[in-house]
Amino acid sequence: MPYDSLRPYLATLEQQGLMRWIDREVDKDWEISALGRMIFRGMTEERRYGFGFRNIKGYPGGRVVSGVIAASTRMMSVALECDPTPAAIHERTIRGLAKPIAPVVVSTGPCKEIAHKGSSVDLNRLPIPTWTPGKDAGPYLTPLWVTKDPDNGVRNVGIRRGQVKSANRTGILFGAPDRGGAIHHAKWKARGQPMPAACYLGADPVHYLVAPGRYGEDELAIVGGIREEAVEMVKCETVDLEVPATAEIVIEGEVPTDYLEKEGPFGEFTGFMAGGRNCPVFNVKCITQRKDPILLGIISQFPPSESSMIKRNLLEANLLKHLTQTLRIPGVVDLHALEAGGCTATLWVSLKKMYSGHVDQVAMAVLGYFGMSYYKWIIVADEDDDIRDPFMREWILSWRVNPARDMRILPGTAAIELDPSGHPPEEIPAEELGSKVIIDATRRWQYPAMSLPSREHMETVAARWADYGLPALDHVQLPKGL
Repeated sequence: MPYDSLRPYLATLEQQGLMRWIDREVDKDWEISALGRMIFRGMTEERRYGFGFRNIKGYPGGRVVSGVIAASTRMMSVALECDPTPAAIHERTIRGLAKPIAPVVVSTGPCKEIAHKGSSVDLNRLPIPTWTPGKDAGPYLTPLWVTKDPDNGVRNVGIRRGQVKSANRTGILFGAPDRGGAIHHAKWKARGQPMPAACYLGADPVHYLVAPGRYGEDELAIVGGIREEAVEMVKCETVDLEVPATAEIVIEGEVPTDYLEKEGPFGEFTGFMAGGRNCPVFNVKCITQRKDPILLGIISQFPPSESSMIKRNLLEANLLKHLTQTLRIPGVVDLHALEAGGCTATLWVSLKKMYSGHVDQVAMAVLGYFGMSYYKWIIVADEDDDIRDPFMREWILSWRVNPARDMRILPGTAAIELDPSGHPPEEIPAEELGSKVIIDATRRWQYPAMSLPSREHMETVAARWADYGLPALDHVQLPKGL
């Protein structure tokens, strides 16, 4: 059975030791973020857990949770109700992409228990954290935003930052112009009308685990496909949009299309501060919420983070489906997006190379899926290479690649908007352009055998290890090609 809201999911995390509530008073403007960062900087992935805060300075009764969606692969598997492996997460996500279930509209839901409209709207009543203390422009929402295409009514849902600028106003960064929200904003601007928008915080965790689909796909239908049950939605109070009925907090309003102002800076998934550019604003008309809402915040900023964990597993799943099912390119074994690059800068592919041009075919298909912006480094290795082992990746690059022959540079392509290598921060170009590197790290001929004992001998010794009277091994990891 899928989770019907955030709360039963949090209870499951607690039961499995993957979340802990903190009752000591904390300051939302620095302490929540610093605690979350220490989980990612001070623990291996296998030991990470999320936090709940229920004693927040200046906010009696307020509650915040963070790190509860994607602190680890195991946590994501609890959210998706599957085995704790990348392959199982990929399978679950691909199933939702292949068999979406459209959401259904119901008359009401828990998100309608309290409503604030007009002059009673006050974002400052919510314990919204500051995620990069002393560097961010202020507190930031990290919610799921809902907009609609004015031509056909197809909605788009995505996690986007929202700088709190006043009691009834936030900023919004849509990202690159090929993202769904940015396309919608451009269409409303062409009509000379403000864009209706809403955002929600705290929902069934699957909502946060859907990577952006192809333009025109309803992410909430993909959520339904993953859950194998339609998402229940309710109509907003002041705009023509629908939001999840069991959300903790819903914020409704409009985004003007004739006005921009400075937004940021904000600590981003690249590991650098980003912002200080002109962006749209969001004028809040209404806030609806549960009686005792839980504000959910996503830990982004320097990788590894929740942001990079989400992108790693979900972008890999989307690309696997695109390459193997949509385009039916043969031989693709695995994909791995590196968290150090925010999972959008560097991609490794393991491929059973079958014909001339096979590597280029895969690389160009990857680039085309993201409008040429994601992945400035694409490395293609052989099918028996373990591309998820950092040491093996370094070994492959060291000895499998002849740079003059095996590296190709594509200049003048679209770039990741927040990539600080593109231009100095004080220069905002009219068009974000970058370049790509495609590396063919596959074997071009029969290589010498690895200089290791046979797998059989190594595994036999590992099985007898205790008999030798030696301390236990930390781990046994043998190369795939041995």
